[in-house]
Order: sequence, then C-alpha cells, then structure tokens
Amino acid sequence: MARHRVCMRVGNSFTHDARVRREAEALADAGLDVTVYADARPELPDVEHLGSITVRRIGKASRVPYWSIVKPLLAERADIYHAHDIDSLFPCLTAARLGRRGAKVVYDSHELWSGHAADKVHAKRRMLVRFEGPLLRATDALITASPAYTQVMAARYKYPGPAITVLNVPHFFTDKELRPAWAAREADDRIRVTAVGVFQKGRGAIPLIRSLAHLPEVIIIEFVGAIPQPDYEAAMREEAARFGDRVEFVGQIASEDVVPRMARARVSTALIEPLSESYRLTAPNKVFESMMAGTPLVASDMPTIAEFVRGTGCGIVCDVTDPASIARAIMTAIDGESSFRRRAREAACTYNWDAMKHELVDLYTELVS
Repeated sequence: MARHRVCMRVGNSFTHDARVRREAEALADAGLDVTVYADARPELPDVEHLGSITVRRIGKASRVPYWSIVKPLLAERADIYHAHDIDSLFPCLTAARLGRRGAKVVYDSHELWSGHAADKVHAKRRMLVRFEGPLLRATDALITASPAYTQVMAARYKYPGPAITVLNVPHFFTDKELRPAWAAREADDRIRVTAVGVFQKGRGAIPLIRSLAHLPEVIIIEFVGAIPQPDYEAAMREEAARFGDRVEFVGQIASEDVVPRMARARVSTALIEPLSESYRLTAPNKVFESMMAGTPLVASDMPTIAEFVRGTGCGIVCDVTDPASIARAIMTAIDGESSFRRRAREAACTYNWDAMKHELVDLYTELVS
C-alpha cells in the first residue's frame, strides 16, 4: 500500500485504548503513515512514538468550539481521517473538508450512540447524536465494533457507503504462552471467577457479587479493572463486605496482561446489563478475550453476546439481573469446563486480531485505490 497519511482522532489520552492501538498498528504495518491525536494530560508527553505510530496529545483551549482539535488535524493534511466515536466525527469531517483535496473520512463507532444510556450522552454529545445521520452520510466508510451496530446504523441512517464490523478481539496467544497461567489456575486452592473491565452502572458487577450467596464458599470473585464512579465503587464494596475475602479488587492492569489474567481463572464473565439498545447489542471484548484465554465464559443472555457464546460453545448465558441465574451459570461452566475450554480455544482461532485486522486493511486498500 502506498505511503498515504492517516490521521486518527480519539477522545481519550491513549494510554489503555487497545482497540485504537491495534487498528493504528495494523494500518502502519500495511504501509500507511499513521498519527493518532489524543487528549493531553499533564503527566503524559505531547508527542510519543509507539513503535510504528506517532501519538500527539492536544489540549482543548480554543474559545471556538472544536477548533483546538480541528486545527492540528488540519495541519496533518492527511489523506484519510479516522474518527473514533461520535465526539471525533465532526472535527475529522471539518479537517477533511478544509484540508487536502479529496481527503476521506472513516467513522469508527465503538458504541451505538443513538441507542445509548442517558448517562453516557451529555449535552454536547446529544447534539452530535441528533446529527449523526447527516454526518455519517458525509463520510466514506463506517466501521463498528458489533455486527448489530453495523446493521442498525446502516439501516437507521440509510448509509450507502462501505460498512464493516471490526470486532474488538485480542492478538493470538499460543498454548505455550498461556501454559504458565493455566498452571497457576490449577494450583489455586480456590475457584476463581474473574471479571475484567471498567466497572460502572450497567456492567453487572453488583449482581455478580450477590451471586456468591448462591455459591459454595470455595468460589471467589476478582474484579480486574478501574471503577471510575465513586458511588458505584462504594456500592460494590458495600455488597462485597457481606462476603469477606471472597471478593477481591485488583485494579487496572496493562491490556497485554488481560488474557493471561483471565487464563488463571476457572470462569470469566461478561455481564452487561440491558440498560440501553447499545448495551443490548454490544459485542464486548471480554467475550473474545475469554475465548483466547481458554476460560469458560458466563455472559448476559442478550442478542449479540448470546449469538457468539452459543455459536462457539465457549460458555453459557444467564439472566444478568438475577444473581441466582448467574450462580447457576457459574456452576454449569465449572461442571463442563473441559468442553468449554476446548471450544473457547477453537473459537479463538477465528476471533483474534491477526485474522480480524484484514477486514480493516482491506477497507483502507479500497479507500486509497
């Protein structure tokens, strides 16, 4: 692929966004010149070189809405602007239209913003969601993180352009790489159920804790990840206090350590609650990381998640609103763990980034040709 310039914009500081980094690296490896524009933070460098990609962090000091973002994007004079999520779409479209003639825009929607929970859509974002359809139709390609998102957005907005799904799947881990984690699992004198993610309203943490009331004492739960909402963390810890040392809070770990951490567990979970259309149709990365870890999965019985779980046989679904249903699913996963492990690792041969990245690279090949 010729040395075209790609400018990505992401609305975070780009320290733990594994999806965006995988996409940027895949495009750079395909021969494109990739720069990611992220949000500035005092403790982080303004410019950083991460392997084959460049990261530039920018502040938001302009009195003119979005100009502090648009201005540096425009200076890139990119051939393709890649907007990660709705907050980045308008700045990328503006930079493309004011910049290099013929510049193209890719909209990469990680969420279904038109169907998201109210607490995820602040006032400025509500305005963007209102105009998401016209903005999308001005782009050259749509990427989403769930096949259901792709179908809904293409139909809802009558989008005629290329629309693909790029699942949020991990890099492939060999059996050899995972054996130390599997050995640690076998040496553990307790049955560990691991939940990995960002724990907040709608992520099933409290029903999972409550499921311990229906489970044998030997089963413990560990939460691996950030808890950004103080009130939700307080609620989690209040529930956990009822069960003593059967609940562990590990905190956030590096993205490359997630799969090995899940491989140390007897069961992993992906318990998204059906609070919104976006949540009901999500295809969370934890489903695919659990497959890669070879760990039986207990997941929400919602359309897209259930399709992956049932279709691959990697685990079992449950009613996420019912702690007793979660507990029954955990026991079923433990009782059938040999089969679930095998089916999970078989599924990982399909659902991994080394296979999935070709969808992204093929789209870009079409756009620059």
